[in-house]
Amino acid sequence: ERRRGQVHFRVPQRGEKVRLLELVIGNAKLAHDLEWRHPRKRSREILVALMDALGLPDEPRRIECFDISNLQGSDIVASMVVFEMAAPKKSDYRTFKVKTVGGNGPDDFASMREVVGRRYRRLLEEGADLPDLVLIDGGLGQLGAAAEALDELGLGELPLASLAKREEILYVRGRTDPVVLSHSAPTL
Repeated sequence: ERRRGQVHFRVPQRGEKVRLLELVIGNAKLAHDLEWRHPRKRSREILVALMDALGLPDEPRRIECFDISNLQGSDIVASMVVFEMAAPKKSDYRTFKVKTVGGNGPDDFASMREVVGRRYRRLLEEGADLPDLVLIDGGLGQLGAAAEALDELGLGELPLASLAKREEILYVRGRTDPVVLSHSAPTL
């Protein structure tokens, strides 16, 4: 709404728009806390808490995270973000164009299988170090697809988990019960 050169916004009072606004506010607070209030000296504390929560054998000093995006329903891309010592390592971020999935529309599971397979096949071929944890955006289906790709490469022991964002539930390969972390936990 415009009045004499000023822009005024109406704040939603109920319904879906209120829930979206609450989500945006929560995400902004989390981003602010991570950027400005996250002391680097707490990194080890966060890694130990994550190790305990997921039942990992060691602290996950390097975490590689994957997400699939469908652009206009046809172009499928994946992104990989990396955390080292609980801090983003932007120089290691990567994007992948999904090559083999197509035809009958987007298939997030097949896309995840392809991208995870390509990433770790390349690391094995180069003799590069593997991450301490692979984290997948999605639920059990995406976790299963990534697990298949890792198993095909003989990497069945590589720690793997998926995060269902809406529910904030972590599924860990090899565990039947999901892990639920507090929404305010720095670990999440």
